[in-house]
Amino acid sequence: MGAAGMGAAGMGTTAPGNCGASMPASASKTFNCKFAFGTNDPGGSLAPISELSFVSKWVGYEVQASGALPSCDGCSWLTMNVAPTPLIPVYYAYFIGFFGKANGLPDGNENPNGPNLTTGAAQLIRDHRAGLIDMYASYAKQSAAVWKDKPLIWLLEGDFVQYTGDSQMNKLTYAELGQLAQDITCAIKSNMPNALVAINHSTWNADQVTKDFYGALDRVPYDLVWTTGVPNNQGYLEASANDSSYNKATATYAYLRQLTGRGILVDTSFGLSGMSDSWSGASAADLNARIADGVIAANVTMPSSSYVSTVKTVSPQLNATCQ
Repeated sequence: MGAAGMGAAGMGTTAPGNCGASMPASASKTFNCKFAFGTNDPGGSLAPISELSFVSKWVGYEVQASGALPSCDGCSWLTMNVAPTPLIPVYYAYFIGFFGKANGLPDGNENPNGPNLTTGAAQLIRDHRAGLIDMYASYAKQSAAVWKDKPLIWLLEGDFVQYTGDSQMNKLTYAELGQLAQDITCAIKSNMPNALVAINHSTWNADQVTKDFYGALDRVPYDLVWTTGVPNNQGYLEASANDSSYNKATATYAYLRQLTGRGILVDTSFGLSGMSDSWSGASAADLNARIADGVIAANVTMPSSSYVSTVKTVSPQLNATCQ
């Protein structure tokens, strides 16, 4: 896609393409109803981790400040690295975030005093909305050309809700954010029928923010929720959460499952917010409790050398995830 594709566009209401029913089938079936352990791409051959269920990779970093998207590195990764294995590929699809970074808007924790994505991303979206959706459509089409049949999971834009925040110079309304999510999801699914799409949940949301956010997504055919959290804090997402937390009413896996009706993929985050692995070494009782809460997969992004063997030990003790 060239720079011309990034012209200014309004917050339109027409979804690009047909993206299916409003309530997709259970994503648990993608993992054969078994709790799925995965990790981020370690580089090189994936044979050493091929006994896991999935492997993830960040995509969208290829975008230039002009909006040009000159390559699909995820496509070559699918053919050269993932295809020789039984692993299910997972994209961390961060096109808005990477386009923002290319235009001087890093993540908020990288440049807290601004400008950053928490202050300027909503205006960036308003100015380049059509081109951003086209990025997703183009990348999905190219990926589908090399990954025709097996599922590919797209984890959309971390902290997606931040574009409605009061810190934004020209924030999106929840309705606008919901429409954007629908259009991105449709851009992916209409170009890649074997794609599953996940919406990110920010664990710091206040109770009303969580309710308003998912209320705005009621027409979006997303397949699962992805978030960051731990397995062993009585069902709370964060290790520090408890019954005195400001968002205690909505800060549990069980609440997310009940609110959205979707399975939940949890990771241990990256970079400044990266956490140690609390999932593969968790007790079977804790993991089965999280399965009952709707968690279907864990992506341990900084695994130990014994990760695969630990997963093989605990997995036979876990309940089925299809409910």
